[in-house]
Amino acid sequence: MEPLTIYLDVDGVVTTVGYQRQAGKDRLNPDQIARVAALVREFDAKVVVSSTWRVDDCRPTLVEAGLPENCFHPDWRTAILPTSRDAETGAMLPAEQSGRGDEITEHANRNHITHYLILDDVEVGPSHAGRHVRPMAEFGLGEAEGVLARSLLAGM
Repeated sequence: MEPLTIYLDVDGVVTTVGYQRQAGKDRLNPDQIARVAALVREFDAKVVVSSTWRVDDCRPTLVEAGLPENCFHPDWRTAILPTSRDAETGAMLPAEQSGRGDEITEHANRNHITHYLILDDVEVGPSHAGRHVRPMAEFGLGEAEGVLARSLLAGM
């Protein structure tokens, strides 16, 4: 059976707006990391980073924060598609404009992944309906989002 995959956004999921206000920019919220790590362990899921954090190798930072060392998919990050960059400057577009759903679709198709969950605080499009848990960027994964994520993963 195909392993389950979790497409993980960082900002708004494991580094929340509220936590950054108290701890500093780009600080990973240990409670949120623990929630994602629990999902990974419970479902023996592989993680693919779909965040802007994928530009650099963020795996050591995520592992140091508490994700299991061996949790990453061999193709550990989604590609940055041309539609994810500003046509004039070449800079990465903000997450809300980047076509993240298209990046996830491309990665899933390229890697023959059919059993996946997306943890992202921005809309990823209707093609991912029933696979997307969208926490509020201020708080990250709450109890309700955790229950939904477990339910969706268990049904795959």
